[in-house]
Amino acid sequence: MGIDKGGLKLQRGALLRFVDEDKGEVTEGLFIGPEDNSDFVVVPLSETMLKKKEGESLNARCSFQGDMVEFRSTIVEIIDRPVRLWRIQVPTDVNTFDLRDHKRIQCSVSANIEAIHRGQFVTGIIRDISKSGARCMFQRTEDAENAFEMDQKITLRCTFPGIPGEQSTLGTITEILKSEAELSIGIQFAESVWWVPPYH
Repeated sequence: MGIDKGGLKLQRGALLRFVDEDKGEVTEGLFIGPEDNSDFVVVPLSETMLKKKEGESLNARCSFQGDMVEFRSTIVEIIDRPVRLWRIQVPTDVNTFDLRDHKRIQCSVSANIEAIHRGQFVTGIIRDISKSGARCMFQRTEDAENAFEMDQKITLRCTFPGIPGEQSTLGTITEILKSEAELSIGIQFAESVWWVPPYH
């Protein structure tokens, strides 16, 4: 069941990504619904989030029914028992929009990314993909951090389910988000990719 407050529709259990654009870091929390008519309740999911304090501002993103929801809020109370919870203010500055020309498919496909001008190869997982781009996740190692930078040209290679042989495409890195253990890389393909559904 979805929640609609202030123009924002979220589903209980939705994963929220809290983005610190200054630091280039992303942390995560789990939306568990409103406790009353004045706030939302969120379960922090990372050690970084446990360091935040009451009164801090939040910039959050959440995928819901194929759209991206972005909103700003503030931590109004931190509850420690029985588990750590945030009570956050009803979101303000809510925007709901489709980020892409093509809808993305959720998946978990192993892929190799080549940083073309550096000759470096890094193995990761494609978490979602469309004909025009993909989101890939990598373990946050020194090699992975050194391999990627914004606007960098890359080659993505993978074996896509249902398609014989290895597939590849050229792309550009459009977003780099860092959590404690992972790098999340947004890639825009140079051209529409035929081997990604739909096939019509």
